[in-house]
Amino acid sequence: MLWARFVVVAAVCAAGAAAESLTPVWIELGPAKQVLARVVVRSGSDCPVLDADGKPLAMRLRLPAPANFEPACEALVPEGTRKLRAGSRTLRLPNSPKTVVVLGDTGCRVKAANIQDCADPEKWPFGLVSSQVAKARPDLIVHVGDYLYREDVCPDSSPGCRGPHGDNWATWQADFFTPGAAALEAAPWVFSRGNHEECTRAWRGWFYYLDPRPFTGSCSVYSAPYVATSGNLSIGMLDSSAAGVRIDSAQVDRFASQLASFSGQASWIADHHPFWSYSGAGVGTTAPLVAAWNRTSPAGVHFILSGHLHLFQFLSFNQTLPNQLIAGDGGTALSRSVKSDFSGASMNGVVVRSGKSEHVFGFTVLRRARHRWNLSLKTSQGATLVTCRVFDDGPATCRNSK
Repeated sequence: MLWARFVVVAAVCAAGAAAESLTPVWIELGPAKQVLARVVVRSGSDCPVLDADGKPLAMRLRLPAPANFEPACEALVPEGTRKLRAGSRTLRLPNSPKTVVVLGDTGCRVKAANIQDCADPEKWPFGLVSSQVAKARPDLIVHVGDYLYREDVCPDSSPGCRGPHGDNWATWQADFFTPGAAALEAAPWVFSRGNHEECTRAWRGWFYYLDPRPFTGSCSVYSAPYVATSGNLSIGMLDSSAAGVRIDSAQVDRFASQLASFSGQASWIADHHPFWSYSGAGVGTTAPLVAAWNRTSPAGVHFILSGHLHLFQFLSFNQTLPNQLIAGDGGTALSRSVKSDFSGASMNGVVVRSGKSEHVFGFTVLRRARHRWNLSLKTSQGATLVTCRVFDDGPATCRNSK
């Protein structure tokens, strides 16, 4: 029996080593407490076999693979698995997180006249951010959307942006999987869908590689909401990719219904568009999301994680509203700068108790303490610029560290 067990484990390791993987095997959270392992490979025959508590766990081809995309393999990790290995590497499985990293808007912008130098890590630092995320040793990573920004052919005269463009494997590899590899293998992930992944843009790569549900080969304007669970932390995943600027009654109805499904089920919400943000003129809102929030106010939700604006912002309110984090500073060309402290700002009756903004590339770290999360804005070099104490049952307080 012992010899047979050795042969099985050896075969598993050999199969994992033989597969030609184009990405690390990563772990992501799906609906109904599902834990998924995924990897992109050279061909369907390269799907590896994982080792789950000493037993083989075969990864299967994710079908149908879209044209111009390398195939992905996946496996549903059995509930209760204590140790999961891909070849010689032990994969991090979800637990009650003590450290959570939030980042978003990570791709290199190549569209019309808006050109980033994708070869310069100071001008497009997602690779540096990814390395710093891994060094933070998170238990969970939340990406708040917008992965692919290389939408147009690069002008010959623009330095550093030559390469692939459009919704295909080569661009997803260049914009996300290669620079993000260090973070991708550091911890389990949850992925939000951004407006760059809507049905007129990079939807194929989004639904095939990152969405946790079966791939249908078609695009949905609105994905169904779900709750991602990591131990005692539950995050309501809201697809805001189609959120408009103005009130649309049908859209408000849809978002209100989706938010209501989180009531009593999630303590955080992750989406792409911020519900509230500071523009310099005061507190602005994403009108359909706020109208839906005002209609439902889902019980138990006290923190919203978003991106879309290419900077860091944190807003805590005097009213009974959740704290709002904007972590759209992961690498895409930054938005217009606003003042760094906007505590006391208001618009339409919404007053900010504590508000911070930073125009810098980086990511946000949340470390668990008694009855609160200690929030830190980290730069792409690992320096701390802002710290906040985010209490479970009250408003937050923030200060600059520099």
